[in-house]
Amino acid sequence: MKKLYSFNFITRILFLLLTPTLFRALNFAFIWHSIYWGAITIVVIIWSIAILISPLFGRLGCGWICFMGTIQDLTSLHSIFHIKWNKPLIWIRVFNICAFFTTAFIFFFIRLDSGTINGIKFDPWFLNMDFNIHYKHIWIYDTLGAVLLGLLLERRWACRNLCFMGALCASGASISRLIPVVDTQKCNLCGKCEIDCLVRIPIKDYIINNHGLVTNPECLICGKCVESCKPQALKIKFIWNQKKYIKNVV
Repeated sequence: MKKLYSFNFITRILFLLLTPTLFRALNFAFIWHSIYWGAITIVVIIWSIAILISPLFGRLGCGWICFMGTIQDLTSLHSIFHIKWNKPLIWIRVFNICAFFTTAFIFFFIRLDSGTINGIKFDPWFLNMDFNIHYKHIWIYDTLGAVLLGLLLERRWACRNLCFMGALCASGASISRLIPVVDTQKCNLCGKCEIDCLVRIPIKDYIINNHGLVTNPECLICGKCVESCKPQALKIKFIWNQKKYIKNVV
């Protein structure tokens, strides 16, 4: 468990290096294209799975796969503006989700009515892996955008507020059973876990007010807090019944 973040970092760097090859399989923006073309593609399947498992495993998709998030993690080490923890702006999240899917389905129905397509079909490899010049440009723009966001706004501010997929995964993660758990008997409230957290979750608040259960839906299940904890008071584990756990702790 102590080395969880090391595995997480290796996995994310691997996906980052593979992104040019698997761009249309990993970049959730292509869900819009999939709806437009009326095809259930591999990118739809991957990110649908990430959303469906979030009530059980939390935001594994955001914390272990997303190359945009990885770039922001790396560049935000040198970010210009240091931001205090704030809850995500719900109105921005809702607006982005509605705008994304509304426009996609509007164009889908326009094409459907014109006879250009014949409904939704299951074709995982409809978005092939051909990395042509057009998609090279999109990949460059996405990468540069993530770099700029990381340099300007630290700790995945953009992921927490602007990303529609992050918002959908966070909705499920709000009841996730896989969470960071702090042994309040071992914890010395040094705050190192909170300082090192990739999204700056106020972990000490959960130690003091929630018996050590870090039930924050923004958690990426990356293990950074576990690695940072010198007293080894932090673990990521399944808590199936939080009330029962708290009762036992008390």
